[in-house]
Amino acid sequence: MTVTLAAILSLITGLIGAVFGHVLSEKKSRNDELAKMRLDAYTDFLKATSLLVSARRSGITQDEIAELAALNDAKARICVCAGAAVVEALESFWLQGGTLEKEQEIIAYTNLCRAMRESLGRDCLTYQIRLSDILFRLEPSTYSFRNDDA
Repeated sequence: MTVTLAAILSLITGLIGAVFGHVLSEKKSRNDELAKMRLDAYTDFLKATSLLVSARRSGITQDEIAELAALNDAKARICVCAGAAVVEALESFWLQGGTLEKEQEIIAYTNLCRAMRESLGRDCLTYQIRLSDILFRLEPSTYSFRNDDA
């Protein structure tokens, strides 16, 4: 009787282990897909925002339909697959104007980038790192237009 009981317990334990492993594997697969979808949405949003801001700074104020569609698509995907902190930062940036022309828009965009970074599992950047300078300063502080050959 004890051999039969031991075999049944082994079978049940093996079955529970297999089910548990399958559930964890499925969850990891879903999380991996969601992380890829989130990264793609962030990338597309950053690219579309950069294109539109560059165009506006160059004096091109008539936005192309395709550029606006890409931006709205990326925003929608962020709203669907990102965490609450990123969606709130996106809302703040968008309600500030979303053009990166004013200081509060730049701060909101910087906070959005920080939230995106954290949502991807990266370390929280300290505020000693001037992320807005990295994002918006056109040349490094040591850059010079002077030619040394002159």
